[in-house]
Amino acid sequence: MITIVGAGPGDLKKMTYEAVAAIQEADRVVAFSRLAEKLTPIRKDIVAIKRLSEVEENMDPALNVAVVVSGDPLFFGLAGTFRAKGIQVDKVIPGLSSVQCAAAALCLPWQTMRAFSFHGREPEIDLLLQEPLSCVLLDKHFTASDLSKALAAKGAKGVIHGASYLSYENEKIVTAPIGEEIFIDEDLALAVIELELDE
Repeated sequence: MITIVGAGPGDLKKMTYEAVAAIQEADRVVAFSRLAEKLTPIRKDIVAIKRLSEVEENMDPALNVAVVVSGDPLFFGLAGTFRAKGIQVDKVIPGLSSVQCAAAALCLPWQTMRAFSFHGREPEIDLLLQEPLSCVLLDKHFTASDLSKALAAKGAKGVIHGASYLSYENEKIVTAPIGEEIFIDEDLALAVIELELDE
């Protein structure tokens, strides 16, 4: 049995009881190294991996395997990757996504927020230009500062909130007008954009 477990943004307090129980009850638990380290208070024998191919190497149909991922597995996450590869998943346990945590930290209702991922993908700035409120997952190849400058180059006006390590001890959130530098860590980063659109 394969269960994908959403661990939320990083702080163990933000995990659901169901996620903790799945980790405790599994025959084998697999997680990427940074997350595996954070999960040691729940379980010490987690298989820490560095590459996606190692997840598949650790799946065994005879075992109850929990694959733990940060955020929510169905939000630009592993569940979609497995589905695209034709890998059968028996259960998905949701977790808080970084978008939810960013909206909460900024006290922004997010029911109309559009979400995008430029993490490991080609940035498509034009997709953001008609959205009054959007959130973009980022990485070190395309940072919050890169996004701020790219939006300004397209004539966008408004503010951009850069966030990194949401819920961790070193969480950082910086707000600046679009076009300005955003100085946050590039790992585990996202940006929330509030555009001023013409009526």
